[in-house]
Amino acid sequence: MRTPLAAAGLVALGVLLMANPLFLPVSVGEPNPAYTHTVQPVGEGSVAGIGSPATGTANGSNASDAVVAYADLAPEVREAFDRARDAPEGGFGVEDPDERVDSLSYPTEPTLGDGLLIVERDGERYEFWTRTVEREPGAVVAQRVFLQPVAFLVGFLAVVAGAAVGLRERLAGEE
Repeated sequence: MRTPLAAAGLVALGVLLMANPLFLPVSVGEPNPAYTHTVQPVGEGSVAGIGSPATGTANGSNASDAVVAYADLAPEVREAFDRARDAPEGGFGVEDPDERVDSLSYPTEPTLGDGLLIVERDGERYEFWTRTVEREPGAVVAQRVFLQPVAFLVGFLAVVAGAAVGLRERLAGEE
């Protein structure tokens, strides 16, 4: 009589553990924002790629409206552009809102003119991206990367064990 109860208990525990994303706590705090600055040459795979109005190669009567000359940038914007362009990764990030450039916008989804500038410098055009990236706190990341998968795996193994115990009892009864 104990074996069917144990099998049912293992299966119930396993199902609860496998459903862990539904009941494990999630962060109720604010996400941790980071402000990124990225520079890449305008090219084929770019948002303002070959054939877009920003490159001046397709029906480009207002192409110059989308392009900003490097010399016309404010000094702090030029400094951020140069820092991002010279960075080995093609950009840099800051976490303190006071370290942002006041004259730039930092949307979560940049569009041309709002978080995305096409800058012409020395005859070359570059996309200059500024955006806000919202990162989750470390505890939430640890929960999603470690705790939830481990709980799911333990739950799966509990369901398998419950099925094995139940089948063992049934097979033992047939003999």
